[in-house]
Amino acid sequence: MKARRIGFVMAALSFTACARPEAAPEPAADVGPKSAETPWVAARAPGGLSLLEAPAELVPPAGARGAVVPPFSARITKVHVEHGERVQEGAPIADVVMPELARAAGAFAAAGTRIGAHGRRKAQLEELRKDGLAKLAEIAEVEGSLADASAAQQMALATLKIAGLGPKDVASLVRSGGLVTLKSPVAGVVTELDAALGESREPTGAPIARIEGAGAARVEARFSQRPPPGARFVFVGPLGQTTALTLLNEAPSTNGRDGTVLAWFKPAEALDLPHGTLGKVRVSPDPGGTAVAIPAAAVTLKDGAAVVLSRKTGAPLPVKVLSSSGADALVEGELRPGDEVAADASRALPTPGGAD
Repeated sequence: MKARRIGFVMAALSFTACARPEAAPEPAADVGPKSAETPWVAARAPGGLSLLEAPAELVPPAGARGAVVPPFSARITKVHVEHGERVQEGAPIADVVMPELARAAGAFAAAGTRIGAHGRRKAQLEELRKDGLAKLAEIAEVEGSLADASAAQQMALATLKIAGLGPKDVASLVRSGGLVTLKSPVAGVVTELDAALGESREPTGAPIARIEGAGAARVEARFSQRPPPGARFVFVGPLGQTTALTLLNEAPSTNGRDGTVLAWFKPAEALDLPHGTLGKVRVSPDPGGTAVAIPAAAVTLKDGAAVVLSRKTGAPLPVKVLSSSGADALVEGELRPGDEVAADASRALPTPGGAD
């Protein structure tokens, strides 16, 4: 009986121990979020850095291209050249008949005849008037006729001058019915020839011939953004040959279709390449300037201004971004080569309302 009671007590104690709840583990220390860390990089001198590259083309000077077009309606009677032929300035290209020039030459000659007749009549009347045998009204009438003839001659001469002709060409134009030889305005090679014998051509139509000559080419480039002040420029040809460039001008406005900026350059030396050759313009910053190169990610915006995080001060440092291309940015400010900045400013700088 006593042994049974002892067993019951032991069982009760065992059940009580099993039913006692285990102590809850102590909560782990609350570790707040820390600011993301980023490595530090040193600003460097921009020597040898190419910030921009723009597609470019060699454009000929204005005097290197010429088009042969009749100034009035014309009929082609003879062609003097062939495709690919080299011609000198003033060389004959095609003979054409222009009826309007024939009419102008005839009007000029007729007006000259009237001027001569009226001039002689006026001289006679002035002599007769000395003896009282001519009236002032007669002289005034002749002077009016003389003025009309002179005006008609001037109008005819204006038509001739449009075609580059003058009084000395009147006789031949009258004899030939308006036959004129169109000549090359430049020296070069005939690159286009569109002329069929007997064909009528209008001054607003396609040229009878195009001539392309040599000449110092300029470089035209199209930039995605304006080059930084004091930048240096180099033309890179299709085979990698390079030539230093001098910036002449930039277009005052951007292209409305793609936002690009046109710029024109003069090569430091004559380019031995055909006009129209494609290449690129490489832009490098001025090595003597105060700009430095840093990773593009090292620049971020704070209160609407571009800043970097300086390791020296631990504070945002305002900078002016001159250019950005690829992984690098060219900036000006209080940074000097060797000064360290956060490689990723957006991660290193605290966000508004966030933990430091």
